[in-house]
Amino acid sequence: VRMKGQDVNYTITIPFLEAAKGIRRRITLYDGKSIEVNIPAGTEDGQTLRLKGKGMPGMGGGATGDAFVEVHVEPHDFFERDGRDVFLEVPITLAEAVLGGKITVPTVDGAVAVTVPTGANTGTTLRLKGKGIGGAKGAAGDQYVKLKIMLPDKPDKELVEFVKEWSKDFDYDVRKRIGLDKI
Repeated sequence: VRMKGQDVNYTITIPFLEAAKGIRRRITLYDGKSIEVNIPAGTEDGQTLRLKGKGMPGMGGGATGDAFVEVHVEPHDFFERDGRDVFLEVPITLAEAVLGGKITVPTVDGAVAVTVPTGANTGTTLRLKGKGIGGAKGAAGDQYVKLKIMLPDKPDKELVEFVKEWSKDFDYDVRKRIGLDKI
C-alpha cells in the first residue's frame, strides 16, 4: 500500500523588520536535521510557508509529506502594518511645527529625510510613497508618518512669556473649529 508521508507543522517567531525585509532562518526538523528556511520579504503574521517534501517519509514508495512553517511576527515598538502600508507616529518640536523643516524618520529600509510643512499640526500625516512593505507580489506599500507636536518637558520662561503675550492678540478656539462646542 502506497501512502504519502504525514505533513509536519512548525512555528517560528521573527521580529517585525525581519518579516518586512525577508530573512533566512534555520529550523530543526522532527528528525533532528536542520534546514535554512527562506522567509520572504513582506511575510505577514500567521502566514504559513510550505516546504515540499520536508515532512515524514512515505510508506510503500509513497511521496514524502510536507512541512508547514507558521510564521508569527512580533509587533514593533513604533511601526504598525496594514497590508503593505506602514504607519509611524513621529514626535516633532514646537519649532519644527511652526517653522517646518527637514527631519529624519525611520522606515523599514532605513532612515530617510522628510520635510515637515510650515504650520504642521499634531495629526498632520506625510505619505512616503513606496517606503512600506515590499515583496514578490507587486509594488511596495507606502509609509504614513503622523506628526505629533511635543513640547519641552520644562518650557523655559521666555517661551511661556512669549505665548502669554502672543495669545492676547492671536487667540483662537481650536475646539470650536472642529465642532466640539456642538456636542
